Amino acid sequence: MGMALASTSLSSALRLGTEMAVLIGSTDAALQAEAEEFAASYADVVDVSTSPARITVYDADDFATAMIRAFPDRMRDIRLAFAPTDVSESAWHRYALLGTTLSRHAARLGLTADADADPDRYEVRFQPVVSLKKRTAVGFEALVRGIGPSGVIDAEELIRHATRSGRLGAYDQLMRNLSLRAVDTAWLGEGLLFLNLGAPGGQFDSEAIHACIDQAEALGISPDQIVFEAVEWNRYNNLTAAARQLREVRKRGIRIAVDDVGDGFSSLSVIAEFAPDVIKLNGRLTRSVDQGSSAAVVGAVVDMAHRMGAWVVGENVETWNQLRTLRKLGVDWGQGHFLGEPTAPLAGARVQ
Repeated sequence: MGMALASTSLSSALRLGTEMAVLIGSTDAALQAEAEEFAASYADVVDVSTSPARITVYDADDFATAMIRAFPDRMRDIRLAFAPTDVSESAWHRYALLGTTLSRHAARLGLTADADADPDRYEVRFQPVVSLKKRTAVGFEALVRGIGPSGVIDAEELIRHATRSGRLGAYDQLMRNLSLRAVDTAWLGEGLLFLNLGAPGGQFDSEAIHACIDQAEALGISPDQIVFEAVEWNRYNNLTAAARQLREVRKRGIRIAVDDVGDGFSSLSVIAEFAPDVIKLNGRLTRSVDQGSSAAVVGAVVDMAHRMGAWVVGENVETWNQLRTLRKLGVDWGQGHFLGEPTAPLAGARVQ
């Protein structure tokens, strides 16, 4: 049903012991049917003349608690809206705007301390990846954040929450799906689109990757514009097997990047196995690139990358001196606040 999210509080007209109607919503049709079936077994009255069915209950909190206990792993995917049973059809839609996720109800009822990390909505921003020689954008990285009752929920917190709740795979796919839906090919042009690629459970989800490529093609984005960025939080249980998965999907023309290079030996092992098209330097190297040791590491990575035929991106570029030093060391592209904030591209803007 996809009800909009608003406050977690119920209408003041709906008090304990007051008969009320509840509407259950989910973007997953199968899950919605399952939730409605459970609710029908719990509720006092079910009106199947409406779609979805209106269910009458006498205690909103008791009902929400029962739903939370029945669907502990899907709380973020099910929403409830309450209204008086005699409300008109047009007024019902206004009450539906008070609908909120089971995880929000869980937080309100004190049943979980984790629910606050479930965002009311997601926002997608695109940060330019810029040629350090030409100072023009070669592409954009899609960055997703959540907006919750306490403000912005950054990607790191979203990942931690998805990991704790066992939904990292679903989160990984959702972020790419949202990113693609936010792309406008009018401004992307022939530029590259960097999409984060997780390895939940230690391996890539090849089926999900192919589905993402299909989605991009349907939107008019060529596979050779897509750069799947193997993110730094990946923990591979079999690096050789993961590399084999990437070789298969690369046959469709996509490119691979390795993120956070220069932060330990493990990233070098990943580069050796994945043979990426793009290598992204760890931001700490960029921030200290004027120091001799960091400059030496950057120079070594650039030499290695260019011998492999890969581009190098300096992340977290924040000053002119950093940009100038990276360029002298042969770094191809840069990304950071000095070069461009993560934002929605301006109408009419286009990658050169």
